[in-house]
Amino acid sequence: MNDSEILDELADILNAEPGTLTSETALDSVRWDSMALLAYQAFLRFHFGKVLPGVSCADFRTVGDLMKKAAAE
Repeated sequence: MNDSEILDELADILNAEPGTLTSETALDSVRWDSMALLAYQAFLRFHFGKVLPGVSCADFRTVGDLMKKAAAE
């Protein structure tokens, strides 16, 4: 999955228009809440087989932070 596809998935999770997010987009400017975090965790598990135990909404500041977690080995 490339960065563009990840951004599209994150736009869906955050209820943002496709193509409007960048890695610099602040999460406090979009719908980043506990439900979005759960959807993000499900996305990581489904697409990357990753589990993020013990994280909170406050652990992420930008869309780039979310993308880095997806890309991390």
